[in-house]
Amino acid sequence: MTERRQARTSDLPGWPCPPRVRDIPSTPKSWGWVPVQSLSGAVAQDEVGCLWVDGDAVPQYRLPDDSATCPGALVCCTEHGLGLWLHPKSRGFLRSISRLDEPDRWVPVMMVLPDPPKV
Repeated sequence: MTERRQARTSDLPGWPCPPRVRDIPSTPKSWGWVPVQSLSGAVAQDEVGCLWVDGDAVPQYRLPDDSATCPGALVCCTEHGLGLWLHPKSRGFLRSISRLDEPDRWVPVMMVLPDPPKV
């Protein structure tokens, strides 16, 4: 009897979201929505203002809800690595981290997008 691999969301035609944020920079045309919250959100700034995204976060196949108080952010694959579009209403909710805390957890944002990625 041969073992079969269970189907994954990435097997769906056109599915843009890899299993984790850390997979986005190496997956062309991938993108996903992530939450932004000051205490436990996926997007953070460090002590010198560099932007990071939690590599263990699961990107969702959805767009930010403009009516929400904090609509979140979109992360995507760019030619420079991980790209980030932060909804303007979410800017006041960035999480604060230290680069020394869990360094393998955080993926550096290599490009800030002025507009949402074309999805």
